Amino acid sequence: MLYVLLIVLAIFFAILLLHVRVRFQLTDSRKLLFIGLGRSGPEFDFTLNTGFIKLFGMKIKRFEIGKEKKKKPPKVEKKRKRAKAVAPPKPRKRPLRDIISVSRKSVGPSWRYTVSLLKAVVVEELEGQIAGGFDAPHLTGTIYGYYQAALAAAPHVVGRVQYIPDWNGPSFSGAALVSVAIPVYKLLAPTSVLMCRLPLREIIKLAIGKKKGVSDVQQRG
Repeated sequence: MLYVLLIVLAIFFAILLLHVRVRFQLTDSRKLLFIGLGRSGPEFDFTLNTGFIKLFGMKIKRFEIGKEKKKKPPKVEKKRKRAKAVAPPKPRKRPLRDIISVSRKSVGPSWRYTVSLLKAVVVEELEGQIAGGFDAPHLTGTIYGYYQAALAAAPHVVGRVQYIPDWNGPSFSGAALVSVAIPVYKLLAPTSVLMCRLPLREIIKLAIGKKKGVSDVQQRG
């Protein structure tokens, strides 16, 4: 029993050390998007409209993107069943004051949660090249000036993205490789705090709504 417990704990801590990863590659010939845990998860190829399920980096299943499965025609019944009269669902209302109240209580925790996630994000890869211009050369020069200013302020980050101005006219082309990740243990703690701080009971009641014609007193009862 002790060995089983140790194995479960080892697997649990191993999962905590994994990274939730998003990787995007954009070139003239390929558009890839990967979303997964570690090296396992779905990868979408929008150029070929195909996708793959990866397990530890290996492709184990292929699927099509944007293609619906053909539905089988329904079987014709010999005897027609009488259609049962189904009462339409009663409309529900969501008072504006409840929406404002829930929103006001959720803004603070949601903002702190977003900031904590952004701080925990690790930029694994960031490379890009953009070539473009505008109708007026002075607009192209202005954008190029902003790029140079940002490059001087943060060379280690902005320097990974190269901007090539096109002075001949309006144009745009580019390529990018972006990979960001966040450790599971850094995702788990802020999410738990968020669940404790959000007014979950009020959010659920707002999502369900109140039946029209029923007063608040009757609804509570």
